[in-house]
Amino acid sequence: MKIPFNKPYLTGKELVYIGDAVKKGKISGNGYYTNLCQDFFKNKYGFNKCLLTTSCTDAL
Repeated sequence: MKIPFNKPYLTGKELVYIGDAVKKGKISGNGYYTNLCQDFFKNKYGFNKCLLTTSCTDAL
Protein backbone atom coordinates (compact mmCIF):
# COMPACT_ATOMS: atom_id res chain seq x y z
CA MET A 1 0.00 0.00 0.00
CA LYS A 2 1.36 3.40 -0.96
CA ILE A 3 0.78 6.11 1.66
CA PRO A 4 1.03 9.66 0.26
CA PHE A 5 3.48 11.87 2.13
CA ASN A 6 2.40 15.34 3.22
CA LYS A 7 -0.85 15.31 1.24
CA PRO A 8 -3.76 16.81 3.19
CA TYR A 9 -7.25 15.38 3.04
CA LEU A 10 -9.58 17.88 1.35
CA THR A 11 -13.36 17.87 1.75
CA GLY A 12 -14.18 20.39 -0.99
CA LYS A 13 -15.48 22.98 1.50
CA GLU A 14 -12.12 24.55 2.36
CA LEU A 15 -12.72 27.79 0.40
CA VAL A 16 -16.12 28.22 2.07
CA TYR A 17 -14.54 27.79 5.51
CA ILE A 18 -11.68 30.17 4.69
CA GLY A 19 -14.14 32.79 3.42
CA ASP A 20 -16.25 32.39 6.55
CA ALA A 21 -13.20 32.79 8.80
CA VAL A 22 -12.21 35.97 6.94
CA LYS A 23 -15.76 37.34 7.30
CA LYS A 24 -15.67 36.58 11.03
CA GLY A 25 -12.42 38.60 11.22
CA LYS A 26 -10.34 35.98 13.03
CA ILE A 27 -7.89 34.09 10.83
CA SER A 28 -4.83 33.91 13.08
CA GLY A 29 -6.03 31.15 15.41
CA ASN A 30 -8.17 30.84 18.52
CA GLY A 31 -11.22 31.81 16.48
CA TYR A 32 -14.54 30.19 15.67
CA TYR A 33 -13.14 27.14 13.88
CA THR A 34 -10.41 26.57 16.45
CA ASN A 35 -13.02 26.56 19.20
CA LEU A 36 -15.33 24.33 17.14
CA CYS A 37 -12.55 21.79 16.66
CA GLN A 38 -11.48 21.93 20.33
CA ASP A 39 -15.08 21.34 21.41
CA PHE A 40 -15.31 18.39 19.00
CA PHE A 41 -12.28 16.73 20.61
CA LYS A 42 -13.50 17.49 24.15
CA ASN A 43 -16.91 15.95 23.45
CA LYS A 44 -15.71 12.98 21.38
CA TYR A 45 -12.93 11.91 23.74
CA GLY A 46 -14.16 13.28 27.08
CA PHE A 47 -11.29 15.73 27.52
CA ASN A 48 -11.63 18.39 30.21
CA LYS A 49 -9.56 20.81 28.14
CA CYS A 50 -8.23 20.77 24.59
CA LEU A 51 -5.74 23.29 23.24
CA LEU A 52 -4.86 23.28 19.55
CA THR A 53 -1.59 24.78 18.36
CA THR A 54 -0.26 25.65 14.91
CA SER A 55 2.91 23.56 15.32
CA CYS A 56 5.04 21.57 17.75
CA THR A 57 7.28 24.61 18.18
CA ASP A 58 4.27 26.77 19.03
CA ALA A 59 3.21 24.20 21.63
CA LEU A 60 6.53 24.53 23.44
